[in-house]
Amino acid sequence: MIVAGSLREAAPHVLDLSRAAAWPLLAEPTSGLRLPGALAAPTVLLADERFTSAHTPDVILQLGAAPTSRAGLALVAAAERLMIVDPDDLVADPHRRAESRMVVGADPLAASVAGRLEPRDTTTWHRAWLDADRAARRVVDELLDGWDEPSEGRVARDLSAALPSDATLVVGASMPIRDLDLFMAPREGLRVLGNRGASGIDGFVSTILGVSAAGGPTVGLLGDLTLLHDVGSLLWSARRGFDAVLVVPNNGGGTIFSFLPQRELPELEELFTTPHGIDLGAVCAAAGAGHERVEHSSDLVPAVKRAVGAGGVRLVEVAVDAELNRRRHAELAATVASALRG
Repeated sequence: MIVAGSLREAAPHVLDLSRAAAWPLLAEPTSGLRLPGALAAPTVLLADERFTSAHTPDVILQLGAAPTSRAGLALVAAAERLMIVDPDDLVADPHRRAESRMVVGADPLAASVAGRLEPRDTTTWHRAWLDADRAARRVVDELLDGWDEPSEGRVARDLSAALPSDATLVVGASMPIRDLDLFMAPREGLRVLGNRGASGIDGFVSTILGVSAAGGPTVGLLGDLTLLHDVGSLLWSARRGFDAVLVVPNNGGGTIFSFLPQRELPELEELFTTPHGIDLGAVCAAAGAGHERVEHSSDLVPAVKRAVGAGGVRLVEVAVDAELNRRRHAELAATVASALRG
């Protein structure tokens, strides 16, 4: 299997290598390889432990950064052999499992290897991944389409699908990058950037505005706390000629912790979720930024298109029920598991 983490430079020949070797391509959105030909719902599949335990790759070729999700990290750690192509010398091997690490460009290496391979016929194992991926993608889309109330997963899917082919989507840390990884369908033409690491929340509004200064439609997907952590940049820059749209699922705090062991702690709310109760519309009014609030899933894409067309700095706030969103994630996992069992 080829696992593509974040890459700074485009590597389209990886798709040629995946086809020639008959190895499935599991590509994170920030790899630039969540394209037609890659798995369409890879992280949803990885979350099903029964499927992954029966279909663990013997060999993984990892490109770029280590996977974002815990399931992706577990898959890489479980492979008998791990080889890493590490163009930025990140030492992207948190489990110290790699038998080799090559500090070379992913695209030239993939082009060279693909050009030397005799194309292989698909294997039973490969077909199992492709069949399961199609089933998982179908379940994801059917469920998301059936939920009128906004969920963070549908925001990520619909936004990434609707942006024009010359757009850049700048995705925030915590839940937005994970929801995009779970729900984004393969497509061409969209550049996806992200701030990661222990301080990925820092200066994220500034990052979006900086990307927008390079030209082209720029849309940020970020949580409410990420916005408020860098609200100074919004207040300082909204009237200074930037064109950027900030899509903010507002779930009232750091709800990623409702998916983590901290959920069971008595101090969950005061130390981890930290609900803010701030009126984002009022913040935008003070900053001179546009604002529109979305309360139905089907209204998101039209709101984003209006904001992009209007120009300037504009915020599209999506009202999200945090507890319902958590239950939707659990429902999705259970429905995918049922579909995979046939």
